[in-house]
Amino acid sequence: MRKVRGPDCEPPMAAVFWALLMNQNLLRRLSVLLAVVAVVYAALACWHTVGDFDTGWQMATGRWALAHRQIPGTDVLSYTTAGAVWHYPSLAGVLFYLIFSATGYAGLGSFCALASGLLMAWILYRSPGRGLAIASLAILAVPSLAHRLTPRADLFTTVLFALVLIELWRHHRNPEHRLWSLPILFLLWANLHPGYVAGLALLAAYCAVELLELPWPARRAAALARLRSAAPWLVAAGVATLINPWGWEMLRSAGLLTASAGHQSGFDFRSHITEWTAVRITPRAMLQAFDLSNPESSYWWLLAATVIAALAALWQRRMGALLLLVAASLVSVRFIRFQGIFALVVIVVGGEVLAGSFEPLQSRGDRFFRSRWVQVAVIAAMLLLVGYRVTELASDRTYVHGGDVVDFGAGESWWYPERAASFILHEKLPGNIFQPFNIGGFTALRLGPQYPEYIDGRSINGELFEEQERLLHAPPDGLLWREVADARGIQTILLSLARNGGLQDVALPAFCQSREWAPVYMDEVSVVLLRRNAQNEPLISRLALDCRNVHFSAPADTGRAAQYQFHANAGAVFYVLSRDEEAEQHWKQAEALFPNDPNVHIYLAQLYTQQRRVNEAEAQYLAALRSRQSATAAYGLGRLYGAEHRWSEAEGAISLAAELELHPANQYKALAQVQLHLNKPAQAEANLLKAERAGPAASDPTANDFRAQIAEGRAEVARQSGNLSQAIALQQEATRQTPQSIGRWQKLAALATAANQQGIAAEAASHAQSLEAAAKP
Repeated sequence: MRKVRGPDCEPPMAAVFWALLMNQNLLRRLSVLLAVVAVVYAALACWHTVGDFDTGWQMATGRWALAHRQIPGTDVLSYTTAGAVWHYPSLAGVLFYLIFSATGYAGLGSFCALASGLLMAWILYRSPGRGLAIASLAILAVPSLAHRLTPRADLFTTVLFALVLIELWRHHRNPEHRLWSLPILFLLWANLHPGYVAGLALLAAYCAVELLELPWPARRAAALARLRSAAPWLVAAGVATLINPWGWEMLRSAGLLTASAGHQSGFDFRSHITEWTAVRITPRAMLQAFDLSNPESSYWWLLAATVIAALAALWQRRMGALLLLVAASLVSVRFIRFQGIFALVVIVVGGEVLAGSFEPLQSRGDRFFRSRWVQVAVIAAMLLLVGYRVTELASDRTYVHGGDVVDFGAGESWWYPERAASFILHEKLPGNIFQPFNIGGFTALRLGPQYPEYIDGRSINGELFEEQERLLHAPPDGLLWREVADARGIQTILLSLARNGGLQDVALPAFCQSREWAPVYMDEVSVVLLRRNAQNEPLISRLALDCRNVHFSAPADTGRAAQYQFHANAGAVFYVLSRDEEAEQHWKQAEALFPNDPNVHIYLAQLYTQQRRVNEAEAQYLAALRSRQSATAAYGLGRLYGAEHRWSEAEGAISLAAELELHPANQYKALAQVQLHLNKPAQAEANLLKAERAGPAASDPTANDFRAQIAEGRAEVARQSGNLSQAIALQQEATRQTPQSIGRWQKLAALATAANQQGIAAEAASHAQSLEAAAKP
């Protein structure tokens, strides 16, 4: 017999919980909570130390503008291109410099965090979409936006693009909404950052959105009415961009600041600047979506959400929304730089398209409960994701594991050569100073105007950029350094030794042993050298140091992140100097601070590989890959397997590296070499073709050797295929590219001998012998 519940009996707790969970008012409150969480998350994601490459020169330009009461129209920061035409809006630099002057780097970081939080709040408040869909997309978009909301002028392009997009989309959804704010926004935009051209493209896209409504008779009149209403404001916005110090000329200059300008001027900057690189869409790369500790995984979820929103727009026959979503996603795949703009389009347009999908169903029954469960599941997932991500940010694991140059909290990045700059100023070292592209912005602010800089992030001068690259790859006692130093009056060199964006480009041992340059200062992130001459001899005799016994002092900051950065970078410098025991000690201390850091595992693996401690090196590479799959770890592991003739394992590891690497030319080339050892000439030929397509530009200092390796690989493919005459021709091409390579001449001689072409064999052998004789001391 069923027991009947009396009036005073309490319902089970599960039923109470269920009733509360399914209560529509509670779900609405949770959606609001999710929006608040998105705002806080956006602010925290941007609250980190300042380490951007371009911040310094922009503030230095602002400082000059304030000091001279005018906007500079020429290069006023460098000695290499002094007086050259340079049109760049200075309002952002002025603003940043005023904040910096009052509050330092901490104020700049806090400004960006505040701007990010306010921008997210405005997006969620003003966008046509409401509720769960837009709040969830906003959370997923935070990492992509955080990359653009750093203290550089580009921050204002991200902010203003969002504001303009919201206004246009509100007008598209509600013709009563007026666009009077557009001229004001574009006036500011044209004087803050050249990215206003993206705003002009957005205006054109809006017109296309309305025109795509015309094929449907029921929508045609409304679309035309919206266009007529918007037209005066769109025209006024375009005209407002001409109110800048250079009028129409600014538009041309903005075009020159794109990455394609470097290619047109004879040097392809896109191969050197990551943000102008395309996203690698491979199965292995897409698996990053499931690595929640990696903020970049959110980009893949945004792409997935875009697909869903695009399908919904297609179903609803909203071709304009479909156009914006598809165009933004394609641009973000082509150029990493535009992932922030893509994220904004997904939030505003995709969020509004998807908003209806998350609206509660009013009917009862299974559909009702399924809808509630979807909402509850999404809210719970987003809250858990944000909680996890914020914990990773606050503990610095996000920045450490990602190999970033910033840490959580306000202040100056560890990688800026602050102490080296203080040393140069204190000792009054002679100029001019050579410094590479990456730290040029810092030196423009920190050492200018007393010491003009050699190059910085403003440069679109292909010849100067190429000269810098050639210098960094040239021996310091060689003719090139001597000629450039004489021509440009270079007396001092400042080089970054930061393991990210510095040390890999510096031949530190060669500089330490140089006869023409003397190291006079070194810490774990920088080195200063003086040219050896009579003028500098008194300074050198007093300041010169020996790289074999230099030691570094631990930072005063006892925080875990600061200590980690010190030990990780000190280990890297000692490793380059062949002081292996000290390198291992520092890396072990860094590992103790962040045990799951994949980067330290890779450092130790490289050290153990060099020391032929194969099992330990393999264990470190595998530990790095377990923590986070990366091209560096996979490639290193593959090379280790190759050195041990474990060709099948090497093939798998290098194949993984080729899928993950942004510039996979070397990975494809190495994969082809492994496949030749496995007697897979067809696969090797296919990967050599991929390597050639992804290889360096002709102006790159490494281009000749790279092309020689490709030709040599194809020669081996031809040999394994039984075509010795083609193999000889390809090996001859390798020797033409690198005529000083003894090994390639010897291989040509061996191929010619096997083909019974004695004349070619004798000539190649003679070349090899001559080179060997010349190489002997």
